[in-house]
Amino acid sequence: MHFFRRFQRVAALCLCAAVCMTSGVGAAFNSSFAYSYAIGEGAQYTRLEGTNSGGYQKANYIEYKPNSTVSPMIAYAGDSIYGSKATITNAANYLQNQGYNVIGGINADFFVMGTSIPIGLVIKDGTLISSDAWQYAVGFMADGTAVIGRPSSTMNLTGPSGTVWISYFNKTRTSSGIYLLDSNYDDKTHISTSGKSIILERIDNTPVRVGGKVTMKVVAKGAGNSSTTITSNQMVLTIDDKTQATWIDYPVGEEVTLSVNAPDTRWSNVVYAVGGKSLVVDGAVSASGIDGGSSRSPRTAVGVKDDGTVLLYEIDGRQSSYSVGMTAAELGNELKGMGYNNVICLDGGGSSAMNVRYPGQDALEVVSKPSDGSLRACANYIFLVNKGSGDGVARHVHMRPSFYYMIPGAETYFAAWGSDNAYKPAALPAGMTYTASSGTVDAAQQIYTAGEETGTITVTGSSADGSVTGSHNFCVTKDVGKIELSSGGSAISTTSLRGGQSIDIDAKLYHQNMAMAAKDSLLTWTVSGDIGTVDGNGVFTASEKPASGKLTCSYGSISASVSINVGLSDPPALTDVADFETEQPLSGSDALTLTRVTQYDKVARGTGALQVSYQIEDSFDTLLTPRALTEGLSDLSLWAMADTDGVKLTAIFENATKEEIAVPLSADVSNGKYTQLTAKVPEDAEALTGIQITPGSEKQGTLYLDHILMSKAPVTNTDAPAITLTQAPTTASAGGTATVTARISMNNGTYVMRPANVAAYVDGTKSSATYSASSGTISVTTPALQEGLHQVTIEAVDDAGNRARKSVAITAGSSASSSFADTASHWANGYINFAANRGLLQGETSNGVKNFNPQRNLRRSEFAVIMARYLGLDTSDTKGLPFADASSVPDWAAGAVKACYTAGIMNGQLDTKTGKSNFNPNANITRAEVMTVISKCLPRGYVAGTTSFSDYSSIPAWAADHVRYTVAAGLIGGYEDGTIRPLNSITRAEIAKILCGLY
Repeated sequence: MHFFRRFQRVAALCLCAAVCMTSGVGAAFNSSFAYSYAIGEGAQYTRLEGTNSGGYQKANYIEYKPNSTVSPMIAYAGDSIYGSKATITNAANYLQNQGYNVIGGINADFFVMGTSIPIGLVIKDGTLISSDAWQYAVGFMADGTAVIGRPSSTMNLTGPSGTVWISYFNKTRTSSGIYLLDSNYDDKTHISTSGKSIILERIDNTPVRVGGKVTMKVVAKGAGNSSTTITSNQMVLTIDDKTQATWIDYPVGEEVTLSVNAPDTRWSNVVYAVGGKSLVVDGAVSASGIDGGSSRSPRTAVGVKDDGTVLLYEIDGRQSSYSVGMTAAELGNELKGMGYNNVICLDGGGSSAMNVRYPGQDALEVVSKPSDGSLRACANYIFLVNKGSGDGVARHVHMRPSFYYMIPGAETYFAAWGSDNAYKPAALPAGMTYTASSGTVDAAQQIYTAGEETGTITVTGSSADGSVTGSHNFCVTKDVGKIELSSGGSAISTTSLRGGQSIDIDAKLYHQNMAMAAKDSLLTWTVSGDIGTVDGNGVFTASEKPASGKLTCSYGSISASVSINVGLSDPPALTDVADFETEQPLSGSDALTLTRVTQYDKVARGTGALQVSYQIEDSFDTLLTPRALTEGLSDLSLWAMADTDGVKLTAIFENATKEEIAVPLSADVSNGKYTQLTAKVPEDAEALTGIQITPGSEKQGTLYLDHILMSKAPVTNTDAPAITLTQAPTTASAGGTATVTARISMNNGTYVMRPANVAAYVDGTKSSATYSASSGTISVTTPALQEGLHQVTIEAVDDAGNRARKSVAITAGSSASSSFADTASHWANGYINFAANRGLLQGETSNGVKNFNPQRNLRRSEFAVIMARYLGLDTSDTKGLPFADASSVPDWAAGAVKACYTAGIMNGQLDTKTGKSNFNPNANITRAEVMTVISKCLPRGYVAGTTSFSDYSSIPAWAADHVRYTVAAGLIGGYEDGTIRPLNSITRAEIAKILCGLY
């Protein structure tokens, strides 16, 4: 909703009468809207907005009928005209500082930019300041009446020695004629070319006037190219040496008389005058001599009707989205159409400016919009001043809206204030009422709401006794030309949002590129693409999953769109009640024995779980959890497994009064297999306090629990976090660094990962990687890399405990160097060096040469030693191996075999003939066996998805889950032909590559 209590420049003027039309006003405007208001006795300001064949147009004009209260004046910035420039604001201030009440004005004559000398006539207080130079001019009499025409004034000096005809008075000297300068020009002549000068001194104080005479005496003469001083009682007659004119060299002491005459004697009675260029003469339009007359520009003009009405007119231009301006011919026809048969064009372009004092207001405001972007300092101005003395009693009410244009149903605020008989400030009486010709008015809030009727709508304000009245018109229209969308006050055409994030989009409507009052709820909002939803007020809420599309706002056939990219959502609120990764925080009765366990087959997620050995005599017993508040959480989930059937679990909550609320979990606990159980958090629950165990037919047994949590949304997803590498260099300079970047998400690309659930490692050491939870991206920069292979690994765990990892092998410098004589050119050389440098693999030395034998198959005893080294197992115990062939285990491997067996990661092989278990230490270990052992060493949670290996059926049943698990962890892949070859022996080179992947 666009509803402002601030006033907007130009588009928020107070009006007393307005018209919302489809036909033109004057000759040049179509579909125009005009509003007017009195600014003084007989003086009215009008704002005109519309279009013509060139585009948008914005004009301002003041019409006044001459009277004794409002008078025209001219002003320039100083005591002389040379170099005198001021903006319209400063020029108005200049007059106001002298006590004049300025109510409006425009810029006046064309001028020389370098000197600020006006081109045409200047008369101030009846004194001729500068001659007309054969230009047209407008003159104002003492009673405010105006005359427009060409003064055609003549000036001459006459003395005993003869007569000199003066070409220019108070213009900067050129070679075009003879010049006469006085102190109204400046205090010196500003001459820089060679010529002659005669210094004249006044005999009396008679001012220079049209139709008047001034007597002077020659006091000095000079020649050369130096500037001559002009005192307040002197004039300088001067000529350039190149000038072809009759010059009389008056002798010092001779008296001369200056005569100024004009054929039209009305100019003798002019009090103020400025020059301009002829545009309309006696009803005939002629644009010749006005900047070619063909360009559309800002323009300023002054005109006079036959009935004496005077016009001050300004149109903005050179701003295609606001106002293009007019050609001189268009302006002439426009003003002629308004009834002005005599018009002169004043300075235009960047000089065009108008200011106005709103009735009842203290300050002048600039109502034009300068094409230069700021007000230009100009030579002179025409102002209207109010001589009236107000009585301070309100006679008029004035209203000023935030918007003039509205769509049906929209609202706008309006200010209201009063003015007295002289349009000066006056307080409004209490109890003002406001009515509207259509729509409604909230008088208390001063808000007008448009109805369905379009056109000109009038709001009228009245005092209780009817002594104070005024009206204000709005243009209600469905003619919308443009919609702009914004959010938070800034324009918006595209945006990116997190999943679930909301954004309030505001629509601003325009009629002829002027802002309109509108409500978002009056517009049509639609969404394309599966990106989210939008309500009737333009509030868009993104979907939970990444997508791209558009939000579109429409009114009629006009629309605007915002392209929206929906990214990952913030993860829902979550409380980790117990994950058993480092400790066991639950408690229970003596019937419950609680132990944290780490064996792979006893853990559901991560590396730890809770083992509950129970012997329950009653119907149930309760595990006490850490008290976990439920505020903002809706779902409970945990993983459970039992060694018997029929075990039931119930979540115990308590409400605000400490009463228990029992909620059964979603299923019985599975026998021998972990199952995720869920329950809804009761609405009146305050906290989770325990898990109730109800045994089946067996009153004693073992229960395993893992990953107990509460969340705002279910965490039952079974997909792995997605890690997409976006920068994965495979080489780097020795001694340099490398950067790996990735995008990470969870729940099928819905949420970003929680920072605590993302980790990165460089060569097995945790890295201080930069993870952005706002974008779901991670950047891992290595330290300086020594020559050789290095491993960067990124790991992520989602809320459900599902895991994913991605690794990048980076070779720094040359890969040709080797720790072994037989691997320098081998494809696995880098991996072999990596594993050997970490003490996992060793070579064999013969005749002083150390070889690795990369293609030799790996034996089971060797693999036991490798895994014991990798896991850091205690290998000191070499006795009690539970294998029939224990004596065949080499001494160097016995401790490792025992440690791996005790850790539960390596078992023997059943001899079907004898029924005994043998370790077979010298047998080649198969790929399926390697994958099984490694799988048992990994944290639980890697999502073992379906595999597409062509020989998948050859995987032994006991290894199938482990093969899928290690493949899901990215540690082992298939061959180029699509096989996994589970029963093949694994080579020492292949195990080196697998070991690197564990870092």
